[in-house]
Amino acid sequence: MNTQNQKRGALGVRSQLRQKIGRGFDDPVHDAHATFRAIMTALAEPGKVRVTPSPADAPAALSPAMTAIALALTDFETPVWCDAGPEVEAYIGFHTGAPMALSPSAAAFALITRPERAPRLSAFAAGSLDFPDRSTTIVVAIDDIATDAGWYLTGPGVASARRLLVAPLGESMRTEILANRARFPCGLDFLFCRDATVVGLPRSTHIDQKVD
Repeated sequence: MNTQNQKRGALGVRSQLRQKIGRGFDDPVHDAHATFRAIMTALAEPGKVRVTPSPADAPAALSPAMTAIALALTDFETPVWCDAGPEVEAYIGFHTGAPMALSPSAAAFALITRPERAPRLSAFAAGSLDFPDRSTTIVVAIDDIATDAGWYLTGPGVASARRLLVAPLGESMRTEILANRARFPCGLDFLFCRDATVVGLPRSTHIDQKVD
C-alpha cells in the first residue's frame, strides 16, 4: 500500500470513529477560544455565570459546558479523572488525546457528574507551596445555579460581595469547598456547570455561608 492509500485509510478509520463516538466542536478553533474566554472570565469574576459553546455531539453523561471545557482545556499532557464511564473516556481520548488518570491525585482535571457520590476533595492534588499550580481543576455538574441566594463570595474579582448557590452538592463536598480558601495558595479551583453555562470558584475566593 502506498503512502497516499495509507493516508486515505487512516482518514477513513478516523471518520468512522468520529461517527461512532460523536463530533466535537463545529468550529474547533473559534469554539475552543470562546470556551477558554468563558472559563477565564468565570474564574476572574467568581460567581458570575458565563455561557460556553455547545459541542455538536456532547456525551449524554456530560452537559454541553462540561464537554466544551474538556475539549478546550485537555490534551495529551493533562490526565483527566472522570466518573462518567467509558463512553465519556473514549470521547475525550479521541478528541483531545488526554489520558485517564489512574487516581484522583494524578488528575489535572476532574469531571464530576455525581457530586453527591464524589471522592473526598482531599484525594485530588492541591499543589504545593513551591508549585501551587500543580493542582486539580474540579469541574462539577449541578442542577441549579442561582446568583441571588446561597453563599456570599468576597475576594479577588468581586467588587463588594456576590451571592452564589450551586446545588446539589454532597455534604462532604460542600464542607471541603468551604474550607478550600484556608489552603491558599494551594487548593482547588472549581467550575460548576449546568447546561451550557459555567460559574467559577477559584481557591482565592472567601466563602461566607451566613443566612439572611
